[in-house]
Order: sequence, then C-alpha cells, then structure tokens
Amino acid sequence: MWKAVVLFIAFLSRLTAQTISELPLDAHKVVDLSVSREVTTVTFPEAITAVAGSGMLIDDGQAAAVDADQGAQFRFHVTHVKGANFLLVESLRPDASATLTVIFEGSAYVLALHSVAANPVASLILARPTVELAKKIERPPEPVKFSPRIGLSLLDRARAYPVLEHVLPKAVEGVTLRAQDRKIELPDLEIDVQEVYRFSYEDAVVFLLNLRNKTSQVLDLAPSTFAARIGDEKFPASIANGPRTLQPGESNEAEFAVVGMPDGTRNDLSVDNAFTILVNTSRQEASTTVPATVAASNGKPHP
Repeated sequence: MWKAVVLFIAFLSRLTAQTISELPLDAHKVVDLSVSREVTTVTFPEAITAVAGSGMLIDDGQAAAVDADQGAQFRFHVTHVKGANFLLVESLRPDASATLTVIFEGSAYVLALHSVAANPVASLILARPTVELAKKIERPPEPVKFSPRIGLSLLDRARAYPVLEHVLPKAVEGVTLRAQDRKIELPDLEIDVQEVYRFSYEDAVVFLLNLRNKTSQVLDLAPSTFAARIGDEKFPASIANGPRTLQPGESNEAEFAVVGMPDGTRNDLSVDNAFTILVNTSRQEASTTVPATVAASNGKPHP
C-alpha cells in the first residue's frame, strides 16, 4: 500500500485536534505553512501536476518510511502520489525552513514550510476562489398602474393599431396582436372576437368584439360586466365600451381591456389563450317605434 495512504490513515484521528485551514488559490501569494513530525495534508481542487523543492525528500508514496536518522540530510519529507490532488508534508529537522513549489493547472504555487514543535497545520485546503456576484435587494414587483386615462388610451390604440403601426410605431411598441375571428355563442348574444392585443408595458389585454342580438326582443347589455374567462379563471374588465341595448338582430362593436389583476399584481396573460367572453344581458319587449332594419344599420357604439 502506498505510504501516503498509510500515513493519512495513521494520523486521521489526530487531525481533529489540530488546525485545519482553507485558503483561496492564488499563484501570486506565498502560503506560510507550519509543519512538524506530524503529517500535514495539502489539498488542491484537482490533480497536482508536479512538486519540487530544495533540501527536501520528495517521493511518490512507493518509498519505504524515512526516519529522522535516514533523512538527516533533508529538512522536509514530501509525499505525492502521481495523479493525486493532495500531498503530505512532515518535518525532518527542528527549526528548519524551505520552499516547496507545487505545479497546478499550469501555475506555480509556493508554500513556505516552517518546522514547529507544536500546533502545526494538520490540513491545508486550497480551494478555487468564489466569484462574488453583485448583491441586490429583494423587493416585490411593482404594482400595475391603472387609471381611466390609461384604460381609454389602451382602447384607442387598439382600434387605431393598423394606422399607428405605420405612422407612429412608438405608440404600439411591445404590443402583440392576434386576429382571432372566433365566435362565442351565449344564450342571447353572439360574440365575434375579432382581435386580441397584448400591451406588455401596461400588462393589459384588449379585446375588440362584434356583438349580435340573436333574440326577437330588445336586449339590454351592461358593458361594465365584460370579462374574459380561461377555464375556471375569470378576468373582469378594467374598462369597457359598448352598446347598452341591441335591437332584435342588431350588431354593434364593443371593446374592453383587462389590466393587471384586481389586487394590483400582474396577470401576464398571453394573447394565444382561447378566451371565453362573458357579459350580463337581459331581454325586454321589442320596440315597435324603431324598425329593426334601421337599428341594424347603426354600426357605431352607443354613448
């Protein structure tokens, strides 16, 4: 068995009572190392290439044990097994000093050895220096800002998107558009989801719709109750615009925006969701004074 292994096991019980040091690898600094007749272990992160020094016995762990008389001409005994990431050092003479050079990953690391009678370093661990990252304070994400003015701006920019994209592109930076042209059938209302816009800066999703009254009665609508649903999640409108009534068979445009979440956090909704649109409606008796054909020709939102 290698002498290195024998020595390591023989002195393992003694290491816990002695000094164990850890230092960052630095080829530009000399490391002072106090050693005695007790074995000192020096460990590197990976395999050591070579060791060299004057006035010391250096072996590969295959040589027989060296006692004080046999090694009188040497100051220190160094054992390094080829391919190992550690070496073993012991003093052979009192009050001796010498310089041991260790070649590791193409750089030379210098250990200044000093013989001491007591309290030697039992183990020296040379570790790679840690890269210190910039420290950042932890803070919650900024709340989504919403006001009626912001909401109206979102609706206006969505309706004017084709024009703004060409004449004022900065007004629609960060906007994602999906032309869905998807119909949603409610009991009294057919909703055509024409386009869905995602405004990333405002964390808003804007829906452009076309509504059609499927009944033979006048339909009352409450635009403020517009909501988008995905599965079991419901996202109420932050601002909406649309007709308050629809005559039988009448169609009209509407739009609404979902901005953030009701608690002020972000929704981060994608325009690729298959949204179901909801709105509260109620029937009333059909008007006899306004012909349905005339009402159907009015394609603008009611005030």
